[in-house]
Amino acid sequence: MKHILIVDDELGSRESLKAIFSRDYKTSLAASAAAASKVMLEEKVDLILLDVIMPDKDGLAFLKEVQNIHPDVPVIMVSASTSVRPVVAAIRAGAYDFITKPFDVDDVRRMAERALESSSLRRRVEILETEVSREYPVHEIVGEAPAFRKAIDDVRRAAHSDSTVLIGGESGTGKELVARLLHSLNSRRDEPFVPVHCAALPESLMESELFGYEKGAFTHADKRKLGRFDLAGSGTLFFDEVSEMSMTTQVKLLRVLQEREYMRVGGTQVVRTNARIVAATARDLRAEVAEKRFRDDLYYRLNVVPIRLPPLRERTEDIPLLCGHFLELFGGTLNVRAKSFAPRAMELICRYRWPGNIRELRNIVERVLVLHGHHDQILPEHLPDEIRNGAAAGSSVRVDRNVSLEDAVNGFERQLVENALAEANGVQTRAAELLGTTRRILKYRMEKLGIASNGNGTPTPEP
Repeated sequence: MKHILIVDDELGSRESLKAIFSRDYKTSLAASAAAASKVMLEEKVDLILLDVIMPDKDGLAFLKEVQNIHPDVPVIMVSASTSVRPVVAAIRAGAYDFITKPFDVDDVRRMAERALESSSLRRRVEILETEVSREYPVHEIVGEAPAFRKAIDDVRRAAHSDSTVLIGGESGTGKELVARLLHSLNSRRDEPFVPVHCAALPESLMESELFGYEKGAFTHADKRKLGRFDLAGSGTLFFDEVSEMSMTTQVKLLRVLQEREYMRVGGTQVVRTNARIVAATARDLRAEVAEKRFRDDLYYRLNVVPIRLPPLRERTEDIPLLCGHFLELFGGTLNVRAKSFAPRAMELICRYRWPGNIRELRNIVERVLVLHGHHDQILPEHLPDEIRNGAAAGSSVRVDRNVSLEDAVNGFERQLVENALAEANGVQTRAAELLGTTRRILKYRMEKLGIASNGNGTPTPEP
């Protein structure tokens, strides 16, 4: 519900305006600029109705103060004077509009509605201009596997609250798509959804991107810049790959979660936020906490409602559904003839492990349609080598009478671990991710198998 702050030293005027708006909006009343400032420190305000003449500080002075601290909050000035001079001064100072007493109820309502709509539209435009939003069609969420349906059911239940949600799942499982579904089902759906891709933002820019900065905060800061919290307003702020945040930024985010307030870089004024926080990670945050790479207090703040998205290899029954969906999705735009996969081609696709999950499947379907969509059906020979060879590799295992089962299993496991370490340049955390396990378990396996990593990350067996 939008929040309107009514600032007027006359009790009758305050109560009249409250009666007009209290049914459809949350309303707060203040008899002075000082009282209004206190309300704005404690709560997020979406619109201010401000009297021009007040005892402690006149309305125009307070308007300029609001413009400096909360430039995204529209202000409608209210006055008993019919003089043109205060109207011109108010508009020049940045007021959205001006009304005179006695006012028409319908006119005041329409003006407030326009001001709120204009503010929301301005935030949306700023989001597009800063390229922090992309269209993720939530109708692309396809799947009937029990583990996946449970995750989506959890999302639908969580959507009815404003609790913080932590979405876990491997890369490519659709975490941002699910976060957008959560937003679309919530009462905040008409407010912005603002993603923050933590891995893509260098630490030196993270604070100013999140909280914005004031003019003159640093070299080339020639004007105030709104941060992601400002742009989100009362919407949803999505932290993708939150595990990639530095410890310094984690402390700052923890404070926002605890206090629901922040300060812009170079600023001195506290800004309130009402944004809902949703985070996602491909890492095991509990393991990251154990390794002292992620704050335990922040983890518990984020992990209020945990949702786990299963990897594609755990929902193989959904692969034909997803293939059909992507065929239909790309078929029209690419203008291809192919309408289905041959049975053997689908068998190979279902047997592949899909390390890149749904993102990889989507890209493969698009690729084969671009290259072979002129055929009536996608055949096995149209599939990439990794799918044909990957599926065939599982059937090429032969029994060797000279090798025990334990030795064979250890040899296979050693090869997997060494390959993962080589691909990860010796970084054990990354190798553990590639293997779908934790760094602690990987270290245990390495010790068991007698594997070590040398200085350049190449795996070498211990003597």
